[in-house]
Amino acid sequence: MMIDFHTVYSLTQDMALLYIEDDPSFLEESSEVFGELFYTVHTATHGEEGLEKYLSFFRNTSKHYDIVVTDINMPKMDGIALIKKIYEIHPNQIIIVVSAHNEPQYLLELVNLGIEQFLLKPNNYDTILNVFHKSASKFLRSIHKETETFQISLGTGLLWDKQTSVLYENNEVIKLTKNETLLMQVFIKNRTKISTLQEIFDTLWHNEPHLACAETLKSIISRLRKKISTSTIENVYGLGYRLVY
Repeated sequence: MMIDFHTVYSLTQDMALLYIEDDPSFLEESSEVFGELFYTVHTATHGEEGLEKYLSFFRNTSKHYDIVVTDINMPKMDGIALIKKIYEIHPNQIIIVVSAHNEPQYLLELVNLGIEQFLLKPNNYDTILNVFHKSASKFLRSIHKETETFQISLGTGLLWDKQTSVLYENNEVIKLTKNETLLMQVFIKNRTKISTLQEIFDTLWHNEPHLACAETLKSIISRLRKKISTSTIENVYGLGYRLVY
């Protein structure tokens, strides 16, 4: 299943990520990609620096990073030693390992440590999206167990699942187009606040801004209104739209 940018971004946009990599060019290139997905991206060039930044982040925010991405072969402290240190501090930390094709000898030890997600060098963009989608979903599920629900009631029998971006009516899935799903993600993110036209255009036509136009948006909203009849999409003249539920 192909995962698109906006599906991943809807999960990661408020998250903080720590990325440890000793190859300067790879660090710079990957950091730019990660920066498009995460609210905060901090970097380190070896395990000792990574551990210090991990500890410093907690001291300053009283929170751990949501996701840690680390290389294996690094000076001063390698990735495996770093992972062990982090798990001593926070056993449930979500960690993704970046590895080269010539490092299979580490795989068994990493799996035994509890690592589930890997990125192979050189990174493939679709693979990055897929791995972050799985890792962010796992993190949010763990938070969900403690603090919140992913299902938002939009009226009698109508539910929106934030984790999967699926709309249900009386436990039956309501099929949405890609743009209808993206539009719902914007509305849910903003709750009852106004979703501006620019924000909607940027979300629906992120890679094809020349396709963005008010008439096309009106058509999408018209179809969506028919599918969420128990909720109202309100047109706020000159500003944008708001989902009222």
